Amino acid sequence: MKLNIKKKTLIISLIAITTMIFIAGNTHRILPEANDPCQTDMTHKGHINELPMYHCIGHTEYEVNPNEKGLLRVKKWDHIHNWMTLEWHLQQGFTKEHALELISLSHQ
Repeated sequence: MKLNIKKKTLIISLIAITTMIFIAGNTHRILPEANDPCQTDMTHKGHINELPMYHCIGHTEYEVNPNEKGLLRVKKWDHIHNWMTLEWHLQQGFTKEHALELISLSHQ
């Protein structure tokens, strides 16, 4: 009888741990947008379901150019996604020159 209880406890524990790992890795798909800064990150808008598990843990949107305001404040992207093309940057309001600079810096 004790063996069955131990097995059941082990199985339930493994299921609980697996579920928690899955939830932690997919917060950007589970949490409401208002509670998840990853979803409001301009580089993720409209592409949240394309992000891999754990993508939203521990990254920032961009490195800051401290003497600038607005879009010019973006000195370098923390990382660049495949949808962040020149056209995407232009749609966001970046100038062509700034966009090309950000793309080239982020690929280094």
